[in-house]
Order: sequence, then C-alpha cells, then structure tokens
Amino acid sequence: MRTNTLAAVETLQESEEAKAPRARWSPARRLASSLFRRYSWLPPAASLISFVVLGAALAIELNLSYKFAAATAVAVTSFVWGYWMQAVRRRLFPPLAHLHRRQYAATWDLLAGSPEEACAAVAGCKNDEAELRASAAVTVRNLMELACIRGSDQVLEVGCGVGRIGREIATHCSTWTGADMSMKMLGHASARLCGIANVHLARLHSVGLSEFENNSFDVVYFTNMLMHLDEMDRWQYVEEALRVLRPDGRIFMDIIDIESDAGWIMFRHDAGRYKHLERPPYMPRFSTAAELTVYLERAGFEKIQTHRRSPLVIVTAVKSCMNKQQTVSAP
Repeated sequence: MRTNTLAAVETLQESEEAKAPRARWSPARRLASSLFRRYSWLPPAASLISFVVLGAALAIELNLSYKFAAATAVAVTSFVWGYWMQAVRRRLFPPLAHLHRRQYAATWDLLAGSPEEACAAVAGCKNDEAELRASAAVTVRNLMELACIRGSDQVLEVGCGVGRIGREIATHCSTWTGADMSMKMLGHASARLCGIANVHLARLHSVGLSEFENNSFDVVYFTNMLMHLDEMDRWQYVEEALRVLRPDGRIFMDIIDIESDAGWIMFRHDAGRYKHLERPPYMPRFSTAAELTVYLERAGFEKIQTHRRSPLVIVTAVKSCMNKQQTVSAP
C-alpha cells in the first residue's frame, strides 16, 4: 500500500499516459482550464441549456439544420463536461517536456500556479487544509521516530513545498526552516504558515545550501524530494547537509525503494506506461538504500541506519563531533 507521501507522484504521472511526446497545453486549453476552475458550474450549465434548446427544437419542429445544430451543441457540451470531470478527478498536469529535469525552480513554479495546483503537486489532494494536514501523518511519524526531533532542535527541511510537513514538525521543535527553489511554492507555504512564530522560509538559488552557515541546524531532512533530483544533485545536498549540521546533528532522507516489492511494481508499471512517451521533469527516479548510504559514508556521516517502510526506504545518520569545523569538499 502506498504511503501518503507518494500520492503526488501518482497524480503528476497521470497526465502523461495518453499524451504524445513533446505535447503542449495550448493557450485555449489553459484559458478553458482557468475559466472552469473559477466557475465550476459552467460545464454542467452549458450542457443543461443545450439539452433544453434541443428539446425545444424537437417540440416546435424547427428546420432540420436547427435541430442538427442543437444536437451538436448537446454533444459538444456533454463532452466538455465529461472531460472536465475526468480532469478534475485525475488532476491532469502539463507534461512540461520543454524543461530539463534540473530546471527545478521552473518546473515546480509551473506546477504551483494556484494553491489548489500546488497542493495537488505535493500531496495529490485538493486545497483542503484538513486533508493536506492528514496526508502528512505518516511522514511526521517517521521523522519523529527516526530523526528523534526534540523541542530544542533547529530543523531544516530541504524542498519544503507548501509546508505540508513543516506545519506539523514546527510544533515539536525550537525552529523550523523550510527551503525551496520554487518561489511560488514558498509563497503558498508563507500563506499557510502565517502566524506560526518559529517558522522561517528561505529560497534556494541553486543546488546546495549556500544560503545557510556552517553548524546551523540540529536536523536536516529530505522527504518526497530526492526522487525528483538528478543523482549528482542528491550528492551535493548530502555534502551540504553535513556542513550546515551541528556536531551530533541528524540527517533523514527517504526515497522510493526499487528493491521493495511495492517499489518494483511501481517502477515496472511506469516503465511500461512511459515506453513511448516523453518523461516529464518531475517524474520520480527510484533508488536504493545502497545509493543513499554511499553518499552518507563518503560525506563523513556516522551511525548510518536503513529503515524500510515500503515502498519507501529511509536512511538516517549522524554528524560526528570530529566534523565540527569541517567544510565538506568532494573526495
């Protein structure tokens, strides 16, 4: 059974299943989508009116051309209504095939055009606060248990999105800082977390954590985030996490585990689905505990532990006291 942290993965991928390579959303489609999201009653109202017009045309025996036009209107409005209902249910996303995977800010800015779209992108749910907070429960439990977050800790989340996890973690620590490359995600997070005194948000201008000083945090965590990154960028973030952590600071990372049965089923399904399709830049890359462990070992972390919570694998580690003044560089 998939955890809530993976719900966004399913919704983001749905849009690609029936699309040709290099597909684009046309301006007309974007306009219609925006209009229908704002006035959701339009499709059913148009369909109802067209049925009434068709009924009237048949009742008063108008010219055949009028009847044909009314029947065509019924067909078109019914199709639009049905298509819109399907799009809302499946939360179709643009393929963004014109973007490279490493254009993280541009990708997630486009997926976070509105609060509703941002929530769907990060959690696969509507812009409903209760639903969004409930979706964080499994991840919060994993973090509290495996990263051992305490009331005195200063915590950093890398790739915080709309603050789905951060809102819950902030109540258990001294300060919570959410960092993200997407200004639009940070904007939605700011609105959600407004009024919570121990919350801070920071924009990442490039891969890494150069915005933060050495030995700044007690916990750094990456959840539902590494799967969207290039492998070399994953390594850079691990290096930087060691630098910004204080001695005895903890790191927490999770990713879809391709070695688990559930993870393999997901991978095989996507491999078949995307065989002839352009893969979007937000499509997750599955991994293994071994990959994350190598990064942590090479960076200099200690007490590395693997925790399997299918379909996720979680790897945690501790910064040694020997690294107090260390500024990490690649070996």
